[in-house]
Amino acid sequence: MHPTQSKYTSGSDCYASLGIEPATVGSSDQLSLDHYCRIAVLLPPEEILNGELRFEPEPYSKKLELNSSGKIHCKVAGGVAPTVQWFLNDEEPLPEGVTSANGTLMVADAERRHSGQYTCKAVDGERSITAKISLDVVVTPRILEPSPDQQMHVTMGQTAVLNCVATGDPPPTTHWDRNLAILGKQLDGGVEVEDGVNASLARLVLMKNGSLIIRNVSSPDADRYGCTAGSAAGLARNELQLVVHQEGEMPPQESSGVAGKAVVVSISVAGAYMVLVLALMVYCRRRRLRRRQRGEKMELEMTEGREKLVEDGEEEKQKVNGAALQNGRLLAHDKDSGADNSEVSGVSRASKKSGQFEHLSVPRTLLTEQITLGRGEFGEVMLAKIDMFQLNKLRNKESLDSEGEPKLRPVLVKALTAKDEVHLAEFRRQLDLFSRVRHENIVRLLGLCNEADPHYMLLEHTDWGELKKFLIATRSPEENAEYVSRVGAAHAPPAAARACPPLGAQHRALLAAALAAALAKCAAHRFTHRDIAARNCLITSKLQLKLSYPALTRGPDSHEYFKLHEQIYTKGELPFAKLNDNSVLERVKAGTLEWTIPNSMPEPLAVLLKRCWSKSPSDRPQFTEIYEEITTILQDITSETTSQKSQDKAEE
Repeated sequence: MHPTQSKYTSGSDCYASLGIEPATVGSSDQLSLDHYCRIAVLLPPEEILNGELRFEPEPYSKKLELNSSGKIHCKVAGGVAPTVQWFLNDEEPLPEGVTSANGTLMVADAERRHSGQYTCKAVDGERSITAKISLDVVVTPRILEPSPDQQMHVTMGQTAVLNCVATGDPPPTTHWDRNLAILGKQLDGGVEVEDGVNASLARLVLMKNGSLIIRNVSSPDADRYGCTAGSAAGLARNELQLVVHQEGEMPPQESSGVAGKAVVVSISVAGAYMVLVLALMVYCRRRRLRRRQRGEKMELEMTEGREKLVEDGEEEKQKVNGAALQNGRLLAHDKDSGADNSEVSGVSRASKKSGQFEHLSVPRTLLTEQITLGRGEFGEVMLAKIDMFQLNKLRNKESLDSEGEPKLRPVLVKALTAKDEVHLAEFRRQLDLFSRVRHENIVRLLGLCNEADPHYMLLEHTDWGELKKFLIATRSPEENAEYVSRVGAAHAPPAAARACPPLGAQHRALLAAALAAALAKCAAHRFTHRDIAARNCLITSKLQLKLSYPALTRGPDSHEYFKLHEQIYTKGELPFAKLNDNSVLERVKAGTLEWTIPNSMPEPLAVLLKRCWSKSPSDRPQFTEIYEEITTILQDITSETTSQKSQDKAEE
């Protein structure tokens, strides 16, 4: 067998190596295991884990305004842990004021000397790729004359000179237009250029310095004239209003000097302020009156409503303003007032905001092959497939009847069947989290099925499924033995032969860095995940980790949850599987819980982990710091691995 060839000849061999009978595998697990074994058969371990080194996307050239700041990103995909660095030209050091960090070229205060060619170089072991871009420091064009909305008064028969003066770097070119129609020699209207044959006879002449001369002005010449200046740095445009007067007619009187204009402006502002204050006073008085009246009415309705509940029994308890109370719905009806709503005011107020999710609406008919995984905090959690071709057409507001090749993708479906405000609020919070926070290591929110109850939240799923199952499948016998020694034989997984080569140190650090990057993105948007665990992360066939949120409280992972005070979840299995939930909580409160670090963990990562366990929140690192430190640790591990491989080859 070739040294890089997979050791499996069929999916059955892979299943057998895992010690699993295909008939005993649940439908939800089988989706992940089938794909894992399929990839293991077709590809050697190195190709599964590494992938081709490439830029995604290619870095592009950029123009920066003088004295401004800017960034140019260089993102690399593939490989194990590529290092990315920027250089001036080919491999020259970056000039002062330009820095490079994590593949991003940063300019704090752009100067002209920063212009030039820059190279992004990504290195992963013995492989490397480069990309070149140009950085230009420019000055956006600015028009000095005419001033914005300037008026020029001229008497009929006279000559008008309209000046167009602009600055910028590179020097901009200018042109005049009349009512947005460009004035030039090629157009009708008798326009001539300064060095033209008929320049001395033409009534309209464009000068080389940008001025427009209009001889023997007449009434039809009165119009709006635009001066536009443009260069590679951008465009600028100001308009001038040409006003033509009859001979002997004086132009409109203007206020005398700057002082006169200031007085007029001050009086206008003061008058506007007084009107605004009066309007606010009237509005506030009316609002207080309406609140007072509404409060009295609400109190009366509440009293009458309670009496009616006693008389009519529990059946009427589900009525609000004569309509059935739609418990479990995320979106509210048009009417939300009434006595019963005052009892569940939190639900009503939150429902008023639900219109923000209307753009996510997806018809339930796009979902196929639904499989129930278990139960989450809101209701059932399912795995299904969605046609991305139809979904993209829906997003582009195209007809769903048009023909096209189906593109089925796995999707996690979280149903909302809970009825209390706490669960509704958490459902909306998760919708906010996955719709606002976009990152390559966070699953995407694909849509919301809200045309009927129960509502479905649709989250991106991956081809290899849950990270936890993947990690178990890649354990070595030694790692399994160490795990059993920590948690006890009662929690040991079924005995299995090695499924594939265990993950190396660099691969584990890569997964940790990906998770830290996802959580740093969440923290930047001031979102908390509340249930960070391997069971709530997904893994792709390219070894890309994605943070998700299945949170199965009833199903394969139900034993890992402990519910406290109706809303707080604590992981109760690892690393304290020998203790029950109450014992863990008691020891946490008493400060006697002993944390252990696996022997295989690199020392720098162990030091970082201990900081994360600090009792004082101020001593714990931020997620951005965790990500940066793990990235540095990952680079060190990769360098050591590369050096070891080179040494082994030399010895051979």
